[in-house]
Amino acid sequence: MVNRVVLYHYTSRFLSASDKVRFYYALKGRDGKSGVVKEYKIEFLSKGILLAPFQYSEDIESFLDIWKLPYKKRLMILEHEEEVGE
Repeated sequence: MVNRVVLYHYTSRFLSASDKVRFYYALKGRDGKSGVVKEYKIEFLSKGILLAPFQYSEDIESFLDIWKLPYKKRLMILEHEEEVGE
């Protein structure tokens, strides 16, 4: 199965400390599991790196634009996902 995904690299360094907290709550929710990450099935790979299904790319870009965060994106094709180890 082939999946189209978008890899986002963003920076929040231009946000104030309080806005960073608000941004991460909006991104990951107060519980660390909800927010737009859950809504758009985003994989939070690390701080500043998101992997998202292509079909949600416009919504995610609107979210990043609302916060005025600069970002780069890269469209990728994933052929399959494989679990290794336990």
